[in-house]
Amino acid sequence: MDLVVTVTSKGIVDVWRLNGQKVFGSNFPKDEGKSGGVGGNAGANKSAGGNVRAVAWRRDGQILAIACADGSLSLINTFTGKIAHRISSRNQKPLPSTSSPVPSQTQTPRRSSRIHSFPTSQATSICRTITTIAWTTHFVDPSPTTVRSHLNAPNSTVVLDQILSLRADVDRLLQLKSDLPRELSSIDVEVSLPKLATLPPTGLGADDDVFSSRASVDVLFHGGSNTGSGGVGGVDALLVGSSDADGGCNVQLRVFDSFEIGTVDLKGIFPSGLAIGSALRVMRMESHPFMSTVFLIMEQSPKDEAESSLHLLSLDLSFIPQTGRNLPLVARKVSQLGNLLRYISQVRTQLVAEIKAAFDLPGRFLRNINESLAEGDEDADFIYAAHHLAVTGVCDPKLKDWLVDEVGDRGLKRWENAVGDCLEVVRRMTSECLLPALERSLAVLSRLDGLAKFGPTSSKLGLDERNIKRVTETIDALGILGEDLLLDVIVETREFAAFIKWLKWECEVEAMEEGSERAEEVRESWTGEGELRLVLDYVGGAIKDSRLKKYLLEEGKAQEGGMFASFDDDSDLGFYTEYVKRRASGSRGNSMPTVGELVDRLQRQCDAVFAQIAETLRKSILSSYLLELPRQCNGENMDIRVIPDSIDPSLYRLFVLSKDRQEKAHLQQVVVKLHQGAGKGVQHTMESKSLAIPNVQEIFDAKFVDDDAFLVLAETGSDVKIYWKEISVDGEGSWDVRHVFQRGKIDGVMKPVRLDVNGRVGRRVVAVLDEAGLGYAVLDLDADDSPGDTDSGEDELMTE
Repeated sequence: MDLVVTVTSKGIVDVWRLNGQKVFGSNFPKDEGKSGGVGGNAGANKSAGGNVRAVAWRRDGQILAIACADGSLSLINTFTGKIAHRISSRNQKPLPSTSSPVPSQTQTPRRSSRIHSFPTSQATSICRTITTIAWTTHFVDPSPTTVRSHLNAPNSTVVLDQILSLRADVDRLLQLKSDLPRELSSIDVEVSLPKLATLPPTGLGADDDVFSSRASVDVLFHGGSNTGSGGVGGVDALLVGSSDADGGCNVQLRVFDSFEIGTVDLKGIFPSGLAIGSALRVMRMESHPFMSTVFLIMEQSPKDEAESSLHLLSLDLSFIPQTGRNLPLVARKVSQLGNLLRYISQVRTQLVAEIKAAFDLPGRFLRNINESLAEGDEDADFIYAAHHLAVTGVCDPKLKDWLVDEVGDRGLKRWENAVGDCLEVVRRMTSECLLPALERSLAVLSRLDGLAKFGPTSSKLGLDERNIKRVTETIDALGILGEDLLLDVIVETREFAAFIKWLKWECEVEAMEEGSERAEEVRESWTGEGELRLVLDYVGGAIKDSRLKKYLLEEGKAQEGGMFASFDDDSDLGFYTEYVKRRASGSRGNSMPTVGELVDRLQRQCDAVFAQIAETLRKSILSSYLLELPRQCNGENMDIRVIPDSIDPSLYRLFVLSKDRQEKAHLQQVVVKLHQGAGKGVQHTMESKSLAIPNVQEIFDAKFVDDDAFLVLAETGSDVKIYWKEISVDGEGSWDVRHVFQRGKIDGVMKPVRLDVNGRVGRRVVAVLDEAGLGYAVLDLDADDSPGDTDSGEDELMTE
């Protein structure tokens, strides 16, 4: 599916097919009460005031990341058009990491540091503005070496894009040998479990109905989102660069869409004194599937309005090669567990809302009759009067007036609908949503528990067997509570059905004239004697205090000391045993936890597990300052690409294309030679060259197409042309014209000023954006490029 995303200044994000058909859209309006800007010269708000600051496609096109001015990040699943995750703008600001100089292998200064964990108590909450976002993909299983050797084989017809495509069968493409133990270990038992049911939409926000459609639930839980562009054994990393009002700059790292590894303070990576008194922002981020290193280009803007400079940094995600194929497995399971927690939490919220709403109307009816009955006898109430009526058949006059005049047939129907529908919703959501979600959670935890028991993996992944057991105990207790809730709601449903049937019959009888023939016929036609016990049980119990409230409502509930110890308390290991013991002893009152309390407890315990995994992985990140780019490079119009050498597997080249700050008709090409040795770090050298295109007056934009070529959008006199050039280290080679915009206009109206290139092999497209943002043209890059078609081909054009 070939898609194009457009963003308006009002925060409207629309996704289109190439033929102009709209697929879906989302609205991200700007909150006028909040400021999304940053202080100093960080430049995060150089765009024209719109709320959306950046968008980025995951390499397989399944996830679209959208960053807003308030620092929030939304991840939209393009299969469903719904927001799968919304990440808050409030994040923890890490303390500066300790770092030490590392001897440089080149003539440029280099600084390295490991990313350490930071205690939460020493962290401060700060609002950041996102300046750029990027997705990177890294091979794990099969390893980068295996993939590269097969791609470079003499008879290979497979290209990298095919392996990185959505749901690619990597083993078949690379013709890898079968590995039965490997295949068995990758089997997910969750696929054999029943599908989770959809939930009613809450209507509270754009991302709260993610579980309301069958497509969204299937994507999240049933295999639709478990594999990314890296295949079963690949890692998709989401990097979010942000700046704050103090001139600081950070990168947040997430893998598998939503599992947060942590935040890296980039300002502390700069050599001593270089970043003092300056505002920093991340301009570009790039990596290669064969590498675990991500390269960042940062802009340093001195506060004295001096000319800004560009710097190259690197983040070595060492945990990717260290953990191997277990990292994708753990990240997927943790993401699944996180989604299940969201699902369970929403089930709990809707159950509580149903209970509170259902008993509001009956409560008002009962208060009115109790007040009326108490006027004659302060000890009388509806329970006493109804019990007396059911046993003796004699109705109190005030109860009769209340039944006939105040409640009536309409009131009874409302009563029946309110309570009956609530009981059915609680039964359905407990049996079809809550209990299946808990069962699926246990299946996910069993895989994490297995990895935690295996020493070599537990130490590298940060899995603690005891913490996993605590989570499992809470889920087991929640499962028992759910089963008790289900049994009680079934009993109460039977009692209420008998009660409302009896009450309708009594209302009909009392509405008739006393002693009439019709009244006697109705009394004789009563067949509910066998259900009278259920009526009395409901009147004497659930009508005053529903059984469901003790499971779902926490109002007036007093916790007993020692029942809910903190997560770090060793006594927590006996929580399930204590729960079962109190349940068996009949302590079903205030000493027993509610669904909400157990869900909150489960969330805290899972957060502790997630935090320990993230801290372990974060410690292995090695950050390095590499070099400063030439002053002629313009960070606002720049593209970067990491290209592996075709012969030396340890050699990579980082190519940078940028407009020249002084010569608008020149293009700056910077080549950073990167050599990965056996030790940590990357050896690097840099060379730059100014490229000039004949007869060009001004270069508007330049973008890489692939590892072999790039495109340049440039003005030549009255026309605007797109040039094609093969990538070379020395910058030599011919410039081929691929498209001409006659008189410098798109469709004779819009002026092309910006390029964007994307797509897979055989279906690569170029989007050319208008200067005023009024529209764009989509060009097929892989169409017949013979000279005769260059100037006459029609653009596929959409306008806003």
